[in-house]
Amino acid sequence: MTFSPAHITALATHPVKGLTAHPLQTATVEAGAVFPLDRAYAIENGPCGFDPAAPKHISKSKFLVLVRYEDVAQVKCTYDLENKSITLSKPGEDDVTLSLESAEGQEALAAYFTAHMGDKAVGPLKVRHADDHAFTDTAENFVHVVNLASVKALSETMGVEIDPKRFRANIYVEGLPAYEEFNWADKKIRSSSGVEFKFAKRTRRCAAVDVNPTTAERDTNINKTLYDTLGHMDVGIYLEVLNNGSLSVGDTLIVE
Repeated sequence: MTFSPAHITALATHPVKGLTAHPLQTATVEAGAVFPLDRAYAIENGPCGFDPAAPKHISKSKFLVLVRYEDVAQVKCTYDLENKSITLSKPGEDDVTLSLESAEGQEALAAYFTAHMGDKAVGPLKVRHADDHAFTDTAENFVHVVNLASVKALSETMGVEIDPKRFRANIYVEGLPAYEEFNWADKKIRSSSGVEFKFAKRTRRCAAVDVNPTTAERDTNINKTLYDTLGHMDVGIYLEVLNNGSLSVGDTLIVE
């Protein structure tokens, strides 16, 4: 079977789990790791047993995430990755810039969302972080790829334009047919820049994808559409990084 080359059109990392993505032009990746700073921080929604001295995977339900709280998307975030700071924006309010590294900044970030969420959050809220740990949905460290043609096909099925950002990927690609990425199973993939990957698994979606990243409204039922029309609830795939290297917008992913 011949596979189409997949051209990288966008790269993104998500420094704080559940919050706005940060676009990248280039990403340095390491074997067995996630994207730089991807899900490096998370806002704990009530004590979850996380130990920064011995970090382990914890279910996303324990954190402030879109699957449970669409209100999170009302806050738009931008980042200074070099200084590890975040700027929070809401209509009618002054922007707030905080350090993600300092205890003071983390406490202020938790306080900001405590005020924003009101009684909708379980709380108390607390920012969590540990060196070399990512608060990903999977216990393993993967990078997440979404095929824009698959999102377009879903949009056409639903009769509404679906923003690819709903799927919170690290790598967005185009140039291959809709859903061809699912045929990459058991294959090795390499980028034109020399990064090698191994297909890990398809991405089964949760209700977080129904939150419109622009309006913060839960305005679709994507999983029902997927199941009714395709018999599954998958959009995107996870890849394991096999070697150190660099990815850039404009690179190509090639299935070997």
